[in-house]
Amino acid sequence: MTDPNQSDNWWQAFFKGPWESIQLEGYPDARTRTEVDFVLAALEVVPGSKILDVPCGAGRHSIELARRGFMPTGIDFNAAAIAVAARQAANEGLPCEFIAGDMREIDFAEQFDAAICFFGSFGYFDDDDNLKYASRVARALRPGAKFLIETHVAESLFPIYRQRSWLPIKEDPPLRVLEDRHFDIDTGRIHTKWTFVSNDGMSESSSSIRIYTYRELCSLLKQAGFSSFRGYETGKLELFGLGSARLSLVATKYRSLMN
Repeated sequence: MTDPNQSDNWWQAFFKGPWESIQLEGYPDARTRTEVDFVLAALEVVPGSKILDVPCGAGRHSIELARRGFMPTGIDFNAAAIAVAARQAANEGLPCEFIAGDMREIDFAEQFDAAICFFGSFGYFDDDDNLKYASRVARALRPGAKFLIETHVAESLFPIYRQRSWLPIKEDPPLRVLEDRHFDIDTGRIHTKWTFVSNDGMSESSSSIRIYTYRELCSLLKQAGFSSFRGYETGKLELFGLGSARLSLVATKYRSLMN
């Protein structure tokens, strides 16, 4: 059963709602550095490489990549997040490009040596638009370049699935989030109602993510223009398997996609 209250464009309200302030406040630098360590090890790219980060949010991964000698381009629909990213990069004199735009409409042709979609940012759309996004990324990459998608898939999510859970976000001032989840077996989507609780009261938002199996995700990426796949448990260079915490799937582009 689908959620009749769930908008197809839920992500527009979600990332400009209560979650926006959390995102724009940033995450611990140590966490970002550790994540970028893993990304670079999985992608096997060298400094000077051009890396596409889409969606990039407030640009924390792009900025850390630039600090290490890479040439990142970050894209996100949220102009407020892009402004924060561009301001920080300018303050540090880093060679980052940040663009406000729809991730399904990126328009590059064989310009990048790698691409990343990190921190559960895949599966927002229906299957056709998820494929469109992946195809646009493939077109943007040079032949043989790699695309890393970090996400949950069925094999990582369902062993720990709970219909309701509390998540502490901040301690000072305190902020907690209650997640109420419903998995729709007909669409393969997980609908979540988020209730943000702080000293100032409560606010609500919602999300809807397509949960692919590992095989389904590889199949979609193959349609998009990728030919080989290697799954790692996020944060480790260990092969992904049933019960792994999260998936980081590295897909390699096999041919030029100029159309």
